[in-house]
Amino acid sequence: MPGTDPIETTTFKLLLVETDPAKRERLLELCRAHSPAELQVEVCTRPNEAIARLAKGSFQASLLPNDIDLLQTARRAAPDTLYLLISDGTTPEQDSKAIHEGADDVLAYANLDTEQLQRALIHAALRRSSGEKLAQLARQDPLTGLGNRALLEDELERMIIRGQRSPTGFALLYIDLDYFKQINDSFGHGLGDLLLAVIANRLRRTMRQDDLIARIGGDEFVALLNDLHDPNDAALIASKIIHTLSEPITLSGHHLLISASIGIATFPSHGASAAELLQHADQALYRAKANGRNAYAFYNPEEKAHTRHNIDVEQGLRHGLLEGQFRLHYQPIVDTQHGDTVAWEALLRWQHPTLGLLSPDAFLKLAEHSGLILPMGHWVIGQALEAVREWQEAGVNCRLSINLSDRELKQPRFADQLQQLLIKSKVPPQLLQLELREDALLKHASQAAKLCNAVAALGVDIWLDHFGTEYGAFGYLNRLPIKGVKINTNDLDPQRDPEQAAYVKNLIKLTRSMDKHVTANCVEDAHSAEQLSSWGGNFLQGYWIGKPRPLESIIAGANNKGQ
Repeated sequence: MPGTDPIETTTFKLLLVETDPAKRERLLELCRAHSPAELQVEVCTRPNEAIARLAKGSFQASLLPNDIDLLQTARRAAPDTLYLLISDGTTPEQDSKAIHEGADDVLAYANLDTEQLQRALIHAALRRSSGEKLAQLARQDPLTGLGNRALLEDELERMIIRGQRSPTGFALLYIDLDYFKQINDSFGHGLGDLLLAVIANRLRRTMRQDDLIARIGGDEFVALLNDLHDPNDAALIASKIIHTLSEPITLSGHHLLISASIGIATFPSHGASAAELLQHADQALYRAKANGRNAYAFYNPEEKAHTRHNIDVEQGLRHGLLEGQFRLHYQPIVDTQHGDTVAWEALLRWQHPTLGLLSPDAFLKLAEHSGLILPMGHWVIGQALEAVREWQEAGVNCRLSINLSDRELKQPRFADQLQQLLIKSKVPPQLLQLELREDALLKHASQAAKLCNAVAALGVDIWLDHFGTEYGAFGYLNRLPIKGVKINTNDLDPQRDPEQAAYVKNLIKLTRSMDKHVTANCVEDAHSAEQLSSWGGNFLQGYWIGKPRPLESIIAGANNKGQ
């Protein structure tokens, strides 16, 4: 059939569906007028048969009676086919309804001729082509060129319908980049967007041609793996993705190392609907992150309750941070010479709306895994510095001690953010000491060294917490600007365990010989306090010294002393 590009370049197959013999013959003559070589017309006399032929054949167009139910069924069977309805005196409202239900055009049978039919086919093809381009743009992520959530949901529904009639299943891979927020915070969203585009290209190269990869959120991607005969195939592809994304990336002069965590759900074993598969893959992703990240995990129904609890706690943490449910309590640190309070350690508490006041043991690990530890840590430092200013105004002249998490240790701009908070609070940097765990120092030695030097340059002291448990940090005491160490002494009992007591004694002696201060933590009784002081400990901390308490209590105590 002559016309423009949409229908003239290849053989054009048309299915004519009509039960009335006279109308069928006339429509067939109109289609075959001028007999163009590229047009092939097939005739069908029964609507039910037409649906089966549309589903199996590759028809570019079909002429149907003006039957809405038939049109809807045909579109479900062959959505890419053009549908022109032949109308017998229908009203404009009826024609509009047909167009709304998916007809590409409605033609009046009484006035129909060959030229009108040709034009209708050409114009329908052009409109469909333009509409498909707009639909493609509406279902495409503009940053990466991958599909977006709308495309994913449509394709997922189609795969479920196909999967119900096929012996093979498919897999859904929920992919999340580890620590991506840190890159955005450190280098800006411009570089973060470039990185996402690179990641998208790597994912394209990793996936098979028939698989779909979509970006559904900031650093979240979903892959759909077709024709999965063995769930282990999904594991192989997940491993390939993790390996590919872990290769170094250089952008704008910055050398970046990226890792990814992946949750896997398979159809039909792990869900029969799109919502179930997405939810279960997300739960598997959560477990992959909780197990250390840079790994994949399959959905496990037996862990559903535990995972659900963790997700609920994480959501509660996010809500609590936004709603101001967190509190800081402060525990005193005293010197062994005079018993004076020389510092207060800021300790985080969660005032849960139903569970009451929770200590960090109940939520800190989940905060680490979810990445919430960074905004929480930023809030803790800012809030604690404001507390220093308040207790100084009340006449309390003490330092502030704050614990650092592993995530803060690895944050490139931590020192810059700390300096900004110090300037904002107007607290002298010498009043602040940061506690870094010994195991974190040993695990991330290079980053820890940079952090210690940058923080020391601000005039802030660095202490090593849980010192002596890893037996490997002594070498860093002289190489890094470390002011002192904190030793846990909760198991100290010279009579019951003389070897442990000897170890603590020698640890204090050796540390003091290197001109470092020592704080003995977890002091629970007077005998331990006297013993630790006699061995050379500079400072003591623990429930026997004083329990953590809110800022109001510290200021009230200072006011009582002044009266």
